[in-house]
Amino acid sequence: MCDAVEGLFLDAPDVDALRGAAEQARLRGHAAIFLADGPLGDAIVLAAGLSSWTDGVLLGVRAGLHAAVHRHPTLLAREMTTFDHVSGGRALLAFTGPFDDAVSEAIALCRDMWAEGIARSDGPRYPVAGAINRPLPRRPGGPPIALDLTDGSVAAPALVARCDLVLVPAGAAPPDALPDGVDVCQIHDA
Repeated sequence: MCDAVEGLFLDAPDVDALRGAAEQARLRGHAAIFLADGPLGDAIVLAAGLSSWTDGVLLGVRAGLHAAVHRHPTLLAREMTTFDHVSGGRALLAFTGPFDDAVSEAIALCRDMWAEGIARSDGPRYPVAGAINRPLPRRPGGPPIALDLTDGSVAAPALVARCDLVLVPAGAAPPDALPDGVDVCQIHDA
């Protein structure tokens, strides 16, 4: 990844919006497109469809752990693994706030699933005896993980340091003292 990439954000995509976003990303030279996970948990499926209309663009899924409908992090990691294969290694996972211990625990579970193919945790939020993820993601270590700060949320520096990028609104300043290895993605609304 580069120091700063630009992305488009689609809140309620449909097929026409997806095709339009793919074309807009190509024309404007955006490096990423992000889809918000809806009440049906369909962002991964929609993003997989989007992968056939784009080349070289990262495809991000914004997932919240506190929404009424959300996936257990180990299931999310398995679905993102499949998406990583379908997209040719272009998958990206962005967690939405609030940023608390649940997000930290979810990141650890996803990373274990992607690196080792198995995750174990005593919880407290997501206890799991041994979730298995096979095959491993196409990208070694799995998809990059981001924190979505586009709504003005703030994340503790220790949590930011566990991620690969932070999403901020276009033109907004990145968080102060960004840890080494954490990039910024400026988001433009589609």
